[in-house]
Amino acid sequence: MLADPYDVILLDLDGVLYRWPEPIPGAAEAVAALRKAGKRIAFVTNNSSRTPAQVVERLASVGVDADRAEVVSSALVTATILAERGIGSAFVIGEEGLVEALTDAGIGVVDSSERVDAVVVGFDRGADYTMLKEASVLVQRGVALVASNADPSFPAPGGESWPGAGALLAAIETTTGTRGEVFGKPEAPLFERALAAAGGGRALVVGDRLDTDIAGASRLGWDSALVLTGDARREDVEGSSWKPTFVVDDLSGLV
Repeated sequence: MLADPYDVILLDLDGVLYRWPEPIPGAAEAVAALRKAGKRIAFVTNNSSRTPAQVVERLASVGVDADRAEVVSSALVTATILAERGIGSAFVIGEEGLVEALTDAGIGVVDSSERVDAVVVGFDRGADYTMLKEASVLVQRGVALVASNADPSFPAPGGESWPGAGALLAAIETTTGTRGEVFGKPEAPLFERALAAAGGGRALVVGDRLDTDIAGASRLGWDSALVLTGDARREDVEGSSWKPTFVVDDLSGLV
């Protein structure tokens, strides 16, 4: 099978295993076949809104068996790195997944009137002008600005696009003139920590987006497989500076 040379398969979620809310045909069977072949799996997502338990539940709903330890999200990586840096408190624009990850890492989630070590931005369907204003004021006062990811849009039900974490981050960056540090795809930290969590070895990055999944793998010199069940089309590859190692119609192309 195409996946034979690899120890670890790093799987994106949206556009690879499901298109909200429907499963992608054959994806669950392909994951099962990869496991049967002895491949270690990590489910790698830029979506910071869901907790690992919620991701496992979501995968189960489309027939994919997963363990919480196999889930590596931009929220978890962000929290881990900030804790390693000694960040103790954060003003957060983000949903449950990001808040839980930060709290579990020992970082207090506080409001703008308290001591704030970092402004942390993730996907947040409840973000409003007041939150963006307070975050911007904190950054102008010298507080560090970081983001779980910089995806400009979020793939919503019905094929619509909603403002993503990157859109919220852009509002703060535009206001303050400060560029935030990003930990999610296509930046290296999420990929590197996902590989470590899966036990290391030779990795194949599998995703549906050229600008995140394939770009991130290319920057690290890792192999990648673009699946055509989500964002990108075959003709998009020709015009992209990021070239996947393989292009497959769907996940079953790996097996």
